[in-house]
Amino acid sequence: MNNIQLIATDLDGTLLNANHQISEYNKSIIKKASENGIKIILSTGRPTAAATKFLYDLDIDSELISFNGAMITDKTSNIIYQQNLDANIGKELINIAKKYNIFHQGFLADRWNMGFFDEKWVEFYVSIAKIDNYTIGFDNINDFSFSKFMFIGENNLLKEIAKEIDKTFGERIYYTFSRPVYLEVHSPNASKAKALEYLANKYNITSNNIMAFGDNNNDLEMLEFAGVSVAVENAEDNVKNKCKYITKSNLEDGVGYFINKYLNTQSNNN
Repeated sequence: MNNIQLIATDLDGTLLNANHQISEYNKSIIKKASENGIKIILSTGRPTAAATKFLYDLDIDSELISFNGAMITDKTSNIIYQQNLDANIGKELINIAKKYNIFHQGFLADRWNMGFFDEKWVEFYVSIAKIDNYTIGFDNINDFSFSKFMFIGENNLLKEIAKEIDKTFGERIYYTFSRPVYLEVHSPNASKAKALEYLANKYNITSNNIMAFGDNNNDLEMLEFAGVSVAVENAEDNVKNKCKYITKSNLEDGVGYFINKYLNTQSNNN
């Protein structure tokens, strides 16, 4: 296997367990990799504020790729890279969401706005993301250059919306399904792969020396960019089909298991 200098991993469904936490085993193995000189990058579709805590959980010097690659921050939440949607597109996306009467969210670096108020969705997201800086509606904001815009609903309806936004905006946007019920829209300059490439260039690391873990469609470009691509067992079939390796599921500490296997192999070869 390649000499790995950087490991990038998705969070939900990949590194995190059923309780949306990093297990003690995964923490210990990632710490071990970091102590062996391997750069660790967390890469997620989550807002920055809902993912920074995991950098502290790992207690390592690292960066966070958030909003599916639209933003990179350090451990102190200092923004070092950002690719936002055009503000006019942000406004048009809100109108499309209203047209379909579907729950939607617009994310900025420090704020989270939700449209089409649905109490069960709000409670669900607040409980998972642990975010308290959110607002219902978009009437009181003047910045529509979102880091991410998100439609949430039934997959068939989301596919219909995807066709409309594709026809309306074309190459002016980039969208992905991070889950069958999540349609996420970004700047065309934003993706986990592009953000990872930015960090790889920063640290003068080639893609061949990168290991990446993921489980869903929004991880695909990142996995294809990495020299060593690893899908967790619970990943979507098309993701598993495109990865070089498959590890145990996120519920079985698949990320830590695979990294530990790699570290042990390297140790035996030295």
